Amino acid sequence: MKPKSTAIQPPIAIIIHGGAGNIAPANHHASQSGCEQAVEAGWRVLREGGSALDAVEVAIRDMEDNPAFNAGTGSVLTSAGRVEMDAGIMDGESHAIGAVGLIQHFAHPISIARTVMTDTGHYLLAGPGAEDFARARGFAEITNQELITERRREQYNIGASNQAGEQDTVGALALDAEGNLAAANSTGGVAFKLPGRIGDSPIPGAGFYANNHLGAVATTGQGEHIVQAGLAFLVMQAMEQGASAQEAAEQATASFLQRVPNGQAGWIVLDAAGQIGLAHTAAFMSHAYLTSDMDEMISGMG
Repeated sequence: MKPKSTAIQPPIAIIIHGGAGNIAPANHHASQSGCEQAVEAGWRVLREGGSALDAVEVAIRDMEDNPAFNAGTGSVLTSAGRVEMDAGIMDGESHAIGAVGLIQHFAHPISIARTVMTDTGHYLLAGPGAEDFARARGFAEITNQELITERRREQYNIGASNQAGEQDTVGALALDAEGNLAAANSTGGVAFKLPGRIGDSPIPGAGFYANNHLGAVATTGQGEHIVQAGLAFLVMQAMEQGASAQEAAEQATASFLQRVPNGQAGWIVLDAAGQIGLAHTAAFMSHAYLTSDMDEMISGMG
């Protein structure tokens, strides 16, 4: 736990999720501590005057390198026994978006997504085209096998039921000293998914959204449920109607379950005032957050 700097004005804030679902108790500590580590990485950026976009990218990269999470190294495997990853990022000031899908040979899909945002007129690249783009922009290519951890290989060998309900994807929201918000998500998707499947994480309005005047949201859980409900927009709509971050998170719960009864998801929220919100319908959601109004970081699995 790192104490706040009492000199920070105006407010800054960061909140991280490490996924929502039936996360096995044996993985709770690694997931929670990984969220704390990512908050510390993003907080350093904000504390030193860096942008919200830089903070969420740094935090997500940290989690993509952490095999406790289903993102980057340690992603779950498709039915064909390979890793296919998606990521998305959004700037709350310009509303610019970058996203990638079906990345197989690069360790940090979030950074490729940000480069899509800054270097193209598109918002989403997927498959071989996304990988060609990453190579052309100088990202270091690795083998797909380098992304597969022993834990994921063992789960794959045991069978699909061993990973049912584990949706330990990652997301980050940040507010910087200039009042700018950013949102980002990264994921390996659903275990034993069909090759080519893309979930909610790179889809704005479902997996993430950011607007400086309102707030930002990142979702996690069963992607098909999240896309079906347009979950991120449900949260943004509540904030547009005047709800605080936590009020918006709670209001979205009822709206989500009305659209998708028994839907399994979680979401983190950060409003334009730097207030934190979170909610989930899944059994667990690992998370951590820190704001300049707090004495120390808060983290948990609930």
